[in-house]
Amino acid sequence: MPVKEAVELVRKAKAFLKRTKFKEAMAHVERALALDPRFAEGWFVRASVFAETSRYKESLADCDRAISIDPNYADAWTKKSVMFYNLERYEEGLLASTRASSLNGNDATAWYMKGVCLDEMGKSDEAQVAYGKSLELEIILDMKAEQDRARKR
Repeated sequence: MPVKEAVELVRKAKAFLKRTKFKEAMAHVERALALDPRFAEGWFVRASVFAETSRYKESLADCDRAISIDPNYADAWTKKSVMFYNLERYEEGLLASTRASSLNGNDATAWYMKGVCLDEMGKSDEAQVAYGKSLELEIILDMKAEQDRARKR
């Protein structure tokens, strides 16, 4: 279980990241990782900051750190697939997105990345299947979000 203060620092880092305050997000996540270097979510959030600032190799390294701590961290596998795509390493992106979608079959981004990588590899028929699954999940997520909004009214 991660150190309580590290959890709070990562929560704040995610809030800064959401507001595109990357310097502040990085400062908070760095403090969290100094407190608890075995906190997988901390590495994932730092990977997200690196990704948002186009530092794809650093993001990939931090995805690997998160995954080394928690091999079943589906979101880290998905982010890893995006970083491989950004680095034009499509076969590795396909492997990472396949792992992500096997861990979380409802991850629309993982399915989309699988399609994108397959497309880049010239496997458009397989890509269409992955895109279809991604679209189906997006529609379901949109419907659930609309239902949640209707309940709150």
